[in-house]
Amino acid sequence: MSMLIPGQNQLAEPAIIAVDEFEPLLAEFKAFVVDYVATRAPQSAAKLKVSLDNESELLTLALEAFCVRLQTHERKYNARIKQMLAWWATGSNLDARLADMGLERQVLDPGDPAAFPPVPPTLESDDDARLRYYLAPHAPAAGSRMQYRREVFTLGERPSVKVQSATPGVVTVSYTFDPDGYAAQVKDGNARRTAPGEVMVTVLSREGDGTPSADLLDGVRRHFARPDVRPETDLVSVQGAQILRYKIRVVAKINAGPDSGLTQVAAQKLLQDYAESCHRLEGRVDPSWIDYAIHSAGAAQLQILEPLTPIISTAFQAPFCTGVEVEVRTL
Repeated sequence: MSMLIPGQNQLAEPAIIAVDEFEPLLAEFKAFVVDYVATRAPQSAAKLKVSLDNESELLTLALEAFCVRLQTHERKYNARIKQMLAWWATGSNLDARLADMGLERQVLDPGDPAAFPPVPPTLESDDDARLRYYLAPHAPAAGSRMQYRREVFTLGERPSVKVQSATPGVVTVSYTFDPDGYAAQVKDGNARRTAPGEVMVTVLSREGDGTPSADLLDGVRRHFARPDVRPETDLVSVQGAQILRYKIRVVAKINAGPDSGLTQVAAQKLLQDYAESCHRLEGRVDPSWIDYAIHSAGAAQLQILEPLTPIISTAFQAPFCTGVEVEVRTL
């Protein structure tokens, strides 16, 4: 059975949030108005129909404006519906979905409330929180890839579990929490079987290019050494991700007239966001997406200098962009 993973898979929007097309909606309202008038003033219905067939009539323009307003209302209402679905929810709406799974956002940096002005805490992004939400149901699936990945993302959040039966017929389960803060340092992680009974856990850090510190790797090893985490049949090893460094260099050409500085800023932002989304284990950097991003920024033509071919990483690797260079020229 395959699993949808935010950031790696696309999910079509549900049919419930579809917005009616303008022309069919306008025709429906015209027919409704004519039928409504026909039941109350039949002699006026024919004249009204002729009037509504004339696009320059004031009443026709009023109905068109009403349809536009109705479409706008539907889009606003649909946006609220999407915020109730974890795949699209953001901000506090996503926090509410996390609470359904007994989760909350991880604190990456506590900030400094005593500073002036106060420094607010830095919390994990919507994308990272959403990924943990979808991994949560796999917690009981011992030994599966999803279970291992969930454990990497929740280091230190799971208590030590001790089961005792000191009295006949009485079972005591105790939970001891020991938060160590390692989970907030993990950007991505997975586990792959390298040989029968042997599993390699790979960790990508949030710091720098993603290379985890020795302290973080030690914390991951201790976590997977716990008897309530590691399956009894698995020999678990832990390693840092192998980083594949690359640059994005492009020459964009725009038509005379627009502000080239604005286009360059937009292109730079789009490419940086794309590079950040690819900074994952098994990430893929595709020149076709770079082409799309530059055209979205307003370029008429472009030349990609780097990378010329797709950068494809394995389960043990992650691509990291060392720099984005955009040169803008006018045609």
